[in-house]
Amino acid sequence: MSEELSLDQRIQLLASPDDVRLEYFVKSVKESKVVWSLSNEDGFVMVETDEGDCVMVWPDADFAAQWAIDEWDDCEPVEVSLETFQSMWLPSLEQDNITLAVFPNIEDEGKLSSAAELKALLADA
Repeated sequence: MSEELSLDQRIQLLASPDDVRLEYFVKSVKESKVVWSLSNEDGFVMVETDEGDCVMVWPDADFAAQWAIDEWDDCEPVEVSLETFQSMWLPSLEQDNITLAVFPNIEDEGKLSSAAELKALLADA
């Protein structure tokens, strides 16, 4: 597992462009073999974007937890194994034409990626 990020590194990462966060997400998930999302009693959180419904995913629980405020204050970070993410989530999301917001920061919704794109990026994990 990679070293823990310092607070400064975390802040810098959140301020980085979407592409940089996507790259970090892919690298981190390949190392940890875990993807994080937010869930409440209704299930995993979806957001609406101009492109339609969207599932949010993060590289670790702390980044995900930063979103569990305001309208999502009943949500908790939930760990999804990379294997489950690749074998169940991505095919299902692709079938339903749902995009993923990869590693959103507080300002915007993150890098919007199709399930197929993300599957390709994580393929050699």
